[in-house]
Amino acid sequence: MLTTDIFQTLEYRGNESEIEHHGPYFCSEHNPDGSLKTGTKEPWLGEGYYFWDTRVADARWWGELVYKGKGYIICKTTYDQHSPLLYDLQGIAKHFDEFIECAKLIMEQRKLARIKVSVVLAYLKKHTPFNYKAIRVWPNPQNYKDTGIGFPNERIAIRNIDKVQLCFFDKTLLTEPFNIIEKKVFAENQTI
Repeated sequence: MLTTDIFQTLEYRGNESEIEHHGPYFCSEHNPDGSLKTGTKEPWLGEGYYFWDTRVADARWWGELVYKGKGYIICKTTYDQHSPLLYDLQGIAKHFDEFIECAKLIMEQRKLARIKVSVVLAYLKKHTPFNYKAIRVWPNPQNYKDTGIGFPNERIAIRNIDKVQLCFFDKTLLTEPFNIIEKKVFAENQTI
């Protein structure tokens, strides 16, 4: 077992008691009016409970990006990173390769040049014995940060892996209570 801290970023609404009693919060594919979510709030790993793995700085980054001017709350819990119920595209090469092969198969069948992660996951859940309760993935940015730590030939380097995200399909793997650890509040009409 490897107990690992994870963080969920929520919009600040002055409801701290409700958050600690009812969290974590589920991200659905639809808005309250029934329309599909798009953009930064679209659940790119499908529906579930979204968390940032290990680094609270990633949760702060998301709060600043998505809740700018509104404020945000960061909550913490833990999970077992070594659980056999974790589909780990970041830490288990076999899972990653399996996922890529499935994506290629779907793109070939549907004659697509690109495919969304959520579509591949939905396919795996429906057409394979996919018994996992969560997925862990690193959305590799185009502009990753160079660590300055190179191999002997200096042509390759160790990458800075940040913003690793998890989506839990249910609460099975969550191992500790969900607690608020930080909040950033913006006053109405506050100027900076």
